[in-house]
Amino acid sequence: MQAYFNLVGGLSASARDFYDVKNPATLDVVAQAPISTVDALDDAVAAANAAARGTWATDLPARKAMLAQCANRIESCSEELANILSLEQGKPLAAARGEIAIAVRLIRYYAQKDEDKETLRRRASGYVDVVRAPIGTVGLIVPWNYPITILMMKLAPALWAGNTVVIKPAPSTPLTTLKLCAQLADILPGGVVNTVTGGGEIGQALVEHAGIRKVSFTGSTPTGIRVMTSAAPMLKRLTLELGGNDAGIVCHDADVAAIAPRIFANAFTNAGQLCCAIKRLYVHRSIFDPMVEKLTEIASNWRVGPGLHPETQMGPLNNAAQRDHVRALLDDALAHGGTIHAGGDSLDGYAGYFLKPAIVSGVSDASRLVKEEQFGPALPVLPFDTVDEAIERANASEFGLGGSVWSSDVTAAAEAAARLEAVNLYVNQHAVPPDPELPFGGMKASGFGYELGEWGCDDFSIRKVLNVNMEVA
Repeated sequence: MQAYFNLVGGLSASARDFYDVKNPATLDVVAQAPISTVDALDDAVAAANAAARGTWATDLPARKAMLAQCANRIESCSEELANILSLEQGKPLAAARGEIAIAVRLIRYYAQKDEDKETLRRRASGYVDVVRAPIGTVGLIVPWNYPITILMMKLAPALWAGNTVVIKPAPSTPLTTLKLCAQLADILPGGVVNTVTGGGEIGQALVEHAGIRKVSFTGSTPTGIRVMTSAAPMLKRLTLELGGNDAGIVCHDADVAAIAPRIFANAFTNAGQLCCAIKRLYVHRSIFDPMVEKLTEIASNWRVGPGLHPETQMGPLNNAAQRDHVRALLDDALAHGGTIHAGGDSLDGYAGYFLKPAIVSGVSDASRLVKEEQFGPALPVLPFDTVDEAIERANASEFGLGGSVWSSDVTAAAEAAARLEAVNLYVNQHAVPPDPELPFGGMKASGFGYELGEWGCDDFSIRKVLNVNMEVA
């Protein structure tokens, strides 16, 4: 059985204990990953702190040159990485290739990015400039749904800003991360990028470690609350990208035939395991039935199967707990009068965590499927009568990640979208791929802080205020 190893101080780290990483479609073992100990974490943090004291932190041109080499290296082994990603995460190979391509695009962007000099005030007597400095060693805790895209949303700006990192991937999807980081070991100075693997206990130790100055975490809201609680005694800087329950609002003048396939894709990409997927769809009553019918037609013909099968459009859920959670929400919807028009059942012939895409109607806003984040292939569709009503119902959620409005009147749709209590707002689209120029973040129970864009660079930097008196002392 092939075993993967962590990267610490630029070298492959030895390990005593390992665990099996399984293919969620077949439950076959893909490979083994190491179980990091607290001592191994100490070694990773020490290596990162040592690298943070070197020229890495001060030489932006050198960092950019190395980031460009990293992008080229990842691109050169993209097919191998995509195959590993499909096997451990479950997504179709085409989607895995797309994820690696996004990672290359993100790191290449930062390889070309210059620092924007900012002056707050300039007078004859003196000036006030902003000076950007790295934070130091940053802990990156990455989820299992998009292990490489989300890693690079954190890693690329963190390295650009001059930080060093300790990466902790999700226990069910560590392999692609370990392979990718090993590929970068001979490009980056030893200790700039380090990894630890295992369950929640090593993630907790990473958050609590005194040598970690900031944690960037993507995951569930309950876990994010625990991260924030653990970081509080040290006043540790945090970026938390947490759960979402994005609403899509379809107005009366929308073209159902034109937008239904896009809405379906926005809801069911990656088997619905996307923080900013459409998770609730509010449709004007005048076009409600046609929308349900069209979505049901698409769902009924969607090809579900193992990620490496070329015809597969949607793979399994990544783990049994998530599959069981989605199934429980569907059972609750049925028990309270809901109708499942298509999907919701498992895939015959496979032992893995499959659920076919489900379109659900006849549920209220009080339904668990509407109130909770399903993070899976089940979409509740609900009618509304006025846009004001739809916005009020969309905003009733505890979450505030994203939202969209769909209409042929783009101006009116933009005005309505701006009223949604969410950070990432869309008109006639939803959950667009990460753009390195645009910040991404959340509000309410969806977290705080930003990734990507200038705001994301700020989150991985300390911005100092330099006051200069031009008069001779």
